[in-house]
Amino acid sequence: MEFTVRVHTTIDDVDERWDDLMTAARAPVFYRRPFLRAFERHPLHPVLRTAYLLVEDDTGQVRAALPAYLQRDVDPMRVIADHCPHAVGRTVLLSHAWHCYDSVLPVRPGPLSGAAARRAVRALREVAAEWGARLCGIVNADGDGPLGTLLPDAGFTGVDIDVGWGLPLGEYDGFEDYLGAALKRKARQNLRRDLREADRAGVTARSCEACDADLDTFVRLARTTAAKFGNSDYYRPGLFQDFVKELGDCAQAVELRVGDRTIASALTLTDDTRLHYWAVGYAQKETPGFSPFYVAYAHVMREAWASGREWVELGRRNPSFKSRYALRPRPLRAYFADTGPQGAADGTASAQRQAPADR
Repeated sequence: MEFTVRVHTTIDDVDERWDDLMTAARAPVFYRRPFLRAFERHPLHPVLRTAYLLVEDDTGQVRAALPAYLQRDVDPMRVIADHCPHAVGRTVLLSHAWHCYDSVLPVRPGPLSGAAARRAVRALREVAAEWGARLCGIVNADGDGPLGTLLPDAGFTGVDIDVGWGLPLGEYDGFEDYLGAALKRKARQNLRRDLREADRAGVTARSCEACDADLDTFVRLARTTAAKFGNSDYYRPGLFQDFVKELGDCAQAVELRVGDRTIASALTLTDDTRLHYWAVGYAQKETPGFSPFYVAYAHVMREAWASGREWVELGRRNPSFKSRYALRPRPLRAYFADTGPQGAADGTASAQRQAPADR
């Protein structure tokens, strides 16, 4: 079997075979067309060039695909600075965007899956070399997943960079069952106390499509929350609102209010199998007696069970809270390979290349 690798530079140049593959591979929302289009039109961090790598078999069916972004001096988690200091200030070609904490290599299930995955990885290195990148890789991948074997075998070095957290929803009958069966007594009591105090304070919850939410207030609250970690520009005013509006119905919001004041705002994303608790901002100083963060968590978890999805994903950071509330950890790893000494993009990548048989 010979594979053809095609490289597109905009998602709108890729036909519906991309969407068919992402469904077959059960790829996260970050690989679906609305997220990719939103990121092209409103990039949440600077991007020099974009590549969509498609691995086709000899019938034209797409067997594997990967988005990748050429970038320089974009390192919000200090992954490159801490683990690849020789690439600081150089161009790098990475998959996925830094706002994705669930990086995978979407591959069509079947007897050709292994060969197609290996060809996609080789294509990533080829495009990186042609575009003059100093480094290429996949970041925020599940260290216990299939990439943990595939990428080291292809010459990529893996480094642990964070921990991802989630929960299989099918193990519990709903939010109340989760509280009673999964949580220790103190954690359960604290969450229920916060919910009672919020009720006494007159807190109301509103769920809606994200495009109908008060996104300006979300950004204000999220930037204040992120400032505690020195990362306010993860939510850039104006740009972030425009990005979220572009996502369409895969993005939802949960807003908590007291009267006309919004005290917490959370954004979720959905794909075929998961609800992602993607981002939250809250005004802790305005709510004595209870934590709007905990109350928002409870409402989002209720939405997770109501969505009918298999898994709720809660991303990175805040390990003490997530372990206390019985979420499941998994190592997040970055895999890097050196591709060249210069790291200056020259714009010479070909649009199509024929690959020899890769069995």
